[in-house]
Amino acid sequence: MISRRSLIGAAASAPLFGSRLAGADTYPSKPIRVILTGPVGGLIDVSGRAIGDAMQHNLGQPWIIDPRPGANGMMAGQIFLSSPADGYTLFLSVSGHVALNFLMKAPYDAMKDFQPIGMIGVSTALLCVPPSVPANNVEEFVAYARANPGKLNYLNSANGTGAHLLPELMKIKYKLDITSISYKGLPPGVQDLLAGRLELGMVSTTIVINHVKAGRLKAIGVVGPNRLPELPDVPTMGEQGAGDVEVRSSLPLYGHKDLPQSIVQRVNQALVASLGDAETLKRLKQVYVEPLPFTPAETAKALNDEHVRLGKVIEQLGIKADGGS
Repeated sequence: MISRRSLIGAAASAPLFGSRLAGADTYPSKPIRVILTGPVGGLIDVSGRAIGDAMQHNLGQPWIIDPRPGANGMMAGQIFLSSPADGYTLFLSVSGHVALNFLMKAPYDAMKDFQPIGMIGVSTALLCVPPSVPANNVEEFVAYARANPGKLNYLNSANGTGAHLLPELMKIKYKLDITSISYKGLPPGVQDLLAGRLELGMVSTTIVINHVKAGRLKAIGVVGPNRLPELPDVPTMGEQGAGDVEVRSSLPLYGHKDLPQSIVQRVNQALVASLGDAETLKRLKQVYVEPLPFTPAETAKALNDEHVRLGKVIEQLGIKADGGS
């Protein structure tokens, strides 16, 4: 997955960046609207809001979050691309966005029509089941799924996301027959998971951890490198021999493909400085996002690498255009 860059350099550069802002040019001179592919309360929304105060401080203008979920992110993408390429409308998504054209006939090219500006970070997720499922780890879930072929359903928040691809990779690895049920983002799907209408879901930690703590859901694996302090008894997927099915979501910020480089650099510098802010780091930690203070070039490379990797996964899974398999 996307490599982690040290925060030390970003934190150290923040004071210098603040001084540069003081004598900056006219951009931005009005509020900046950030179109999201996910719903209110989802990973993209909470992450975009977590950096909001710092971005407003570093850019000197309001940072307005505008969630537009639906159609595997295409609704948000079309709204964004129909706006002027002036830097006052930006696009925040998850890294699965780069797989869109592998999965369906989209009205735009996810790799060519969006210019990477920077990366907020990469999330940690939990693989969860409702209490009615007699499984406390991956091995037990596999045994239960094999005993109930064709009867179990999993939460798919959008084709090409980790919530979709991780269960599909589990199907291949463990020879399971479980069914994808599509939702407009994670929050509505989590409601069905809580109600026991779904038997499996990979969900952003921030959305489900309170449910897990309260016993309303069971976490059977951490999708990330380390166990969580709040859930010390839940092993990582890697510890359970399932690290090869992990698909973590990173959070890239985009501008239009022809956005002037001066604006790209300006927003990136504000983002990197924001990721070095103590309060922002605290907020991101609270939503289980590991900061990635990348340059535009590093962001573009990471997304291109993810494009190649997800393309191979989708080919392996046999997923065809329009989301069929």
